[in-house]
Amino acid sequence: MKNVIKAFNVKNVLGAAALTLLFVSVSASANAGTRLDKSTEAKLVKICHALKSDSRIRLHRTVKQSRLGYKQIAEGLKCNGKSAMDFALFNDANNTAGFLAKKANIKHEGMLAKR
Repeated sequence: MKNVIKAFNVKNVLGAAALTLLFVSVSASANAGTRLDKSTEAKLVKICHALKSDSRIRLHRTVKQSRLGYKQIAEGLKCNGKSAMDFALFNDANNTAGFLAKKANIKHEGMLAKR
């Protein structure tokens, strides 16, 4: 029973740490004086590159490696001053924008340009 409690506590701590890192990254973009550690910053930059790549597989792998949730990324990550969804759409990465919207349970059809 103690092993189960320890594992549960570790998951809670990791989840809280990931959420804290996400909020720190959002705060860092708003406050230029605050810096992230290099590994966290590198993970967030990789997510931005994956969003831009328009590859659903690359985005999935990068998000999985970062240990962040899609909802956290959609609501908190800023890439070049834009939200993750806006950044993907701005770079014509409709596949990754749709995938992010599906996984984060947000609607993106209104954001897409009509042709």
